[in-house]
Amino acid sequence: MKKNSKEARGKGGNWLATFNDMVTLLLTFFVLVLSMSKLDVAKVKEAVYAINDAFGMLSSNSIGEIKAFEPFVIPINSRRSGLNEKRRELAEHIDRIGNMNAKVIEGGISIILKEKLFFKTGMSEIEEKNYPALKNLSSILQKTDCQIRVEGHTDDIPIDNKRFSSNWELSVARAVNVVKYLISKGNISPARLSASGYGDSRPLYPNVSDHNRELNRRVGIILTISEN
Repeated sequence: MKKNSKEARGKGGNWLATFNDMVTLLLTFFVLVLSMSKLDVAKVKEAVYAINDAFGMLSSNSIGEIKAFEPFVIPINSRRSGLNEKRRELAEHIDRIGNMNAKVIEGGISIILKEKLFFKTGMSEIEEKNYPALKNLSSILQKTDCQIRVEGHTDDIPIDNKRFSSNWELSVARAVNVVKYLISKGNISPARLSASGYGDSRPLYPNVSDHNRELNRRVGIILTISEN
């Protein structure tokens, strides 16, 4: 028995240990390749060729295309297309509420609350008749995780009443009151909300007519939707 064992080792039985080590290393290599989020396919193909060549599987007359591992990743264009569709559907849903206009913009959705519908001239309090519209908007926003920025805007006619000494103050107060409503009655997390006022510095249209000025007096709600 001892003689036969020695003869087996003498005939090359020790190569099995080296072979097992090599297989283990190859398995580890491919596990690492699979775990990579982004592959350099060209380099992987080179590695495959090298491994196959080492085993004598390739010859100069029989080199064909080797299918290296290609990760299953949704193309960027497809992801963006799906996100744009999601934004469009959300904007249409909001637009159907009434008393507000919603449209898709770069990075999210813009919602316009017109002064004529939501506020009395020169005042910052939201008229109660508009609470149902804001409540419906809140119900929609509760189902999203987007950031919400509320912006107040006015026309270029100076204001000077007992409450506000400038259009800046009026625009900020209106934005803040919308934010307060979304928090207190809309149950929107304060962490998702911010308020700012721009006075007459960002008009939608030139302040050259009463009609344009009416359109410029507004509160905008910007929904920022991440692409991740």
